[in-house]
Amino acid sequence: MNKFWRFVLLLLCISLLQSVSAQNKISRRHLLHGALSPMRNCYDVKHYDIALKVIPDQKRIVGANRIGLLAVQNFNRLQIDFSYKMGIDSIKLGNAVCTYLRDSDAVWVQMPLKVESGTFTYLTIYFSGIPVAAKKAPWDGGFVWSSDSSGKPWIGLACEGIGASVWLPCKDHWSDEADSVDMHLEVPQGLTGVSNGRWVRTEENSSPGFNRFHWQVRNPINNYSITVNIGDYVYIRDSMLHDEGKAMLELNYFVLKGNEEKAATHFQQVKTMIQAFEYYFGTYPFASDGYKLVEAPFWGMEHQSCVAYGNNYQNNPFNFDFIIIHESGHEWFANSITADDPAEMWIHESFTTYSEALYVEYMQGKARSQHYLNQQKEKIVNKEPMMGPRDVYFHDRHDNDIYYKGTWMLHTMRSMLNNDSLWFAALKGFAVRHQKKIINTTDVLNYFNEATGRSWDAFFKQYLHESKIPVLEYKVSGQADGNLVIRYRWRQVVKGFEMPVWVTMTKGKWDMIVPQKDWQLLDLNYFDEKDFKINMETGLFEVKKLVP
Repeated sequence: MNKFWRFVLLLLCISLLQSVSAQNKISRRHLLHGALSPMRNCYDVKHYDIALKVIPDQKRIVGANRIGLLAVQNFNRLQIDFSYKMGIDSIKLGNAVCTYLRDSDAVWVQMPLKVESGTFTYLTIYFSGIPVAAKKAPWDGGFVWSSDSSGKPWIGLACEGIGASVWLPCKDHWSDEADSVDMHLEVPQGLTGVSNGRWVRTEENSSPGFNRFHWQVRNPINNYSITVNIGDYVYIRDSMLHDEGKAMLELNYFVLKGNEEKAATHFQQVKTMIQAFEYYFGTYPFASDGYKLVEAPFWGMEHQSCVAYGNNYQNNPFNFDFIIIHESGHEWFANSITADDPAEMWIHESFTTYSEALYVEYMQGKARSQHYLNQQKEKIVNKEPMMGPRDVYFHDRHDNDIYYKGTWMLHTMRSMLNNDSLWFAALKGFAVRHQKKIINTTDVLNYFNEATGRSWDAFFKQYLHESKIPVLEYKVSGQADGNLVIRYRWRQVVKGFEMPVWVTMTKGKWDMIVPQKDWQLLDLNYFDEKDFKINMETGLFEVKKLVP
């Protein structure tokens, strides 16, 4: 390593370490992967043209990624991300060979000449190796090397947490999505290779014993959504009217041979799911790329226009297949609306988990949806904030609160508004206005402040940045005249937090109180304490009765 590169590396590491000095358990990979250094900010990815050959018996891949990029600043070096466990065969800018330096999963590429701002060019990375195998996909990421009941290879890929750079050299940061992707997936003959978007062509005998499948994505796509599925698949084609009956949507299913009959029946719920989500969130965002379910050797994953399905054709007690509904909900929240940093992954999971409850409401009514929400509530633990540290590729979560606490945060917002017309208009407007955009929590907050005409600043701070939820304390005491009074207040809340609570003070009659941090007083004439109830189904908070 020459002196210049040592100096560059030193400056980069100092800058990154300063930005995360308060964080614990931050590895070098987290630093290099998570922050947008000048060598990542200098270019914008426009297109990935991926050639990938998968060799199952060796659990090995060979490929090239031709990256179409736009220089947004002058630069003569840039950072590409790629697992240190994988080999780089060469890197070229156009036809010129580039030198490079590797550190952890970062690859610093030296340009043969200065690239001027505004220049569009192609950088091609040729690579090969044995990629990381997932231990427990989709939570522990990588390739899934499996086989079907006939012993034929059955291969999947899930890399949301670990990042697409575990197998693909790319700019592996959520803030920069390729505007389009071409995938040329080469697999052993007798198998089908399936990826995102629309099928373009199949090249027989692309190399001895292999066929190549060309897939094309014509929408922005986050890196971890780019996927690989290989198996002895049967193709099922279906379609439905969507977009309020104005257009036809292709529904494409790839299932293992022998499962086609039950899949054709079981997957009919896709149509009602699309109808429900378009009702709540607007038109399916990726109609130009179609909709696809692909049977996978793991539970499931929200790969854009190519949802991985592995739930064994089972419905839950609410009569829907969780994987179909949840992972497809991500087409709106995660794939269309994408957080710019994994620290803000609550945007993906909270809205998507809430979509499950809305699907139940659409199909079975509000009471049944409330029952579904109540079951989700039981899984909230309130141990860590839903927001994580930015710029360190944060995925070190130890609970599922971004799912269940997040959905209850949204349900609480609906209850606080007490105006379903306003709430659903705001929710749909959020999905439509931010369609195919990369956003953060501030964008979400600003939108709902504007759309609902009220401030959610303290509310968001409470539920996203604090681990504990509000506690409603109250106590009942008698007066000299024999009447009862109730004193109540919020504890464990941030400054400025306000949330109304529905209570009964007369049997069968609901009233709204607005607790504050200081004690509030209700003088209840002819009050019977047994009639006092607090509605816990309208918001996420705890209740504690104190002894006077």
